[in-house]
Amino acid sequence: MSSEAFRLLVLRYFRNGCLSQPDKLWSVFFPSVPFNKNGRRVAAAFSEIENPVENFDTIIHEIQNYSGNNNKAKNISDFLKTKISDDLIGAYVHGSVATSEEISYSDFDGFIILRNEIFRNAGRLKNTAMILKQSEKIMFEMDPLQHHGWFILTENDLKNYPEYYFPHELLNYSKCLFGENKITIYLNKSGFKTEFHDSFNKMALGILKKLDNREFLKNYYSFKNLLSEFMLLPSFYLQAKSGNGIFKKFSFEKVKNELQEKYNVMDEISALRTNWNYHPPSFYRSLKNKPSLFSRIFSAKNFSESLPASLKNKFDDSFIQQMKDFIAELKINLSK
Repeated sequence: MSSEAFRLLVLRYFRNGCLSQPDKLWSVFFPSVPFNKNGRRVAAAFSEIENPVENFDTIIHEIQNYSGNNNKAKNISDFLKTKISDDLIGAYVHGSVATSEEISYSDFDGFIILRNEIFRNAGRLKNTAMILKQSEKIMFEMDPLQHHGWFILTENDLKNYPEYYFPHELLNYSKCLFGENKITIYLNKSGFKTEFHDSFNKMALGILKKLDNREFLKNYYSFKNLLSEFMLLPSFYLQAKSGNGIFKKFSFEKVKNELQEKYNVMDEISALRTNWNYHPPSFYRSLKNKPSLFSRIFSAKNFSESLPASLKNKFDDSFIQQMKDFIAELKINLSK
């Protein structure tokens, strides 16, 4: 099994334990069953990983300890240190929490690095995965509309770093919640421009589909998901263009200077983020804290509260067309 195939298997497993459609049915009523059943499969796959070719640059990142005032970050750190500190090389936070620039829109962006040794024991692997899922409840306490959990890296990933999945540039703006501060990665010298380009196209296509069916106007969860994806486009575009990772915060001004007036729609969406004011119904919060993935997804899709008319009216045909034109302009520039 290639390192890439194993990484994708790990990502699927740590998301909800499910590797098949029947697993998803089990997870509705017995959330631990897929983790238990498939832990053995993931552990067995670990022994089949191919050794990467020797064509790498060595890059060392020194990650400072988190010293901000975000209580949720501290709670997550304490929770993981108590439960699974021996299973992780470390747990880290990036994005606005790491730079202490949180606003009401902010969610929790975190990544963990799993030790290789946990893949040698299916029971230990299952325990680690389920505790990480439990820790995501704290993320939901910070942002009830959180649409992703942990970014998962493994010790094996460091030896053949998946740059297109989690650009190592982000490590420069991350903070350590606990674990090792010095991270050494081995980056393939051949580069990742094709992978970055594919990631941009996939993101753009997904956004265009949502703009066409307009289901993102159904409720706050779907709406924020769409806004967050759209605001990733500048960084995905620049990465596809250069083949190098970029911290999202620095991508906006670069693309604004390039697109000029066609960037205006991004400024308007950024303003929505700045003025974000969402207060979830208590019933929604209670469902989001259920262990079942089904409960979380069902509540997100149905009970996060309808958008007010003011927001729905803003995203009329004209504004949606501006969003599409923004994407089209990025695609044109990439094709030059």
